[in-house]
Amino acid sequence: AALTSSLPNFGLPSPCCKMAHLLRRLPQPRRELEVADAAVGSFKAAVGDVLATTAASASTGLRGPPPYGKRQNWQPRSLAEFGDGGAFPEIHTAQYPLDMGKTSTAQQKVVALQVDADGRVAWDAVIKDKNKLQTWSHPEDSREKWSKLEELERPTLELDVLNTERTQKALELALNGKMQAGVPKKADQKEPEFIRYTPKQDAPGYNENCRERVIKLVERQVDPFMPPKFKHKKVPRGPPSPPPPVHHSPARKLTAQDQKDWKIPPCISNWKNAKGYTIPLDKRLSADGRQLQDVAVNDKFAALSEDLYLSERKAREEI
Repeated sequence: AALTSSLPNFGLPSPCCKMAHLLRRLPQPRRELEVADAAVGSFKAAVGDVLATTAASASTGLRGPPPYGKRQNWQPRSLAEFGDGGAFPEIHTAQYPLDMGKTSTAQQKVVALQVDADGRVAWDAVIKDKNKLQTWSHPEDSREKWSKLEELERPTLELDVLNTERTQKALELALNGKMQAGVPKKADQKEPEFIRYTPKQDAPGYNENCRERVIKLVERQVDPFMPPKFKHKKVPRGPPSPPPPVHHSPARKLTAQDQKDWKIPPCISNWKNAKGYTIPLDKRLSADGRQLQDVAVNDKFAALSEDLYLSERKAREEI
């Protein structure tokens, strides 16, 4: 209050007056809502409104879910009980509003004709297709399987030891591969090299007290985040194996007619002229390809003109 009184007032109404004026202008609520369950946070209408809505729904014949607070041990059974809405998450049963996600029960009742390895019709395909289980429907399935005596004998101790060692090696190989894959890889560091050399006497910086020198050559560490210094450029592929020789007829001297036949007019566009050349009309027409087409006049044009002439002559004689 002291802070509010200390602020200057420029003739504007206070926020409290604005809020009171806004509350006075708001209309009265039509229905009163009360909290049904504070933990769930859901609301329901007043008791009179609930009775009115249930009576209206009963008169119109509409069905829907019961109001909140009255859904103890209730489960939606039909589409009308969903009330044009979705599933109820508080009810832990399978729900299909508007039949969404519901698989169709219609199945194919006709089984395709099947034949076994001997060419006989497999009549047990109906049972296998329906139950999806292993069935024994042939007399051969009930007979005893014949096996050799060597196959029925127990393995010897040597064979047991051999199988155990082989299994152990396979397991160790698989485990070592898994362990090596998880170990971070480290770059192989090259050992330093020592080089001994004797400098020349006339070389600059020659020292008589140090006639032999030893150089330690160490590989420089490379930063893995450095960008590549060289660009890999693809080299064009080399020439393939020489093709087989093509034999031509002996060369003949070109005549003027051959040169004229082989003369190909340049491509001249009627729309684009990027270079801005001045192209004569005869060259443009020659490049158009009109000379390559032979103009042929239909004989019916002459017959039509002759018929018109005769009809006109006959009309004049009648007049």
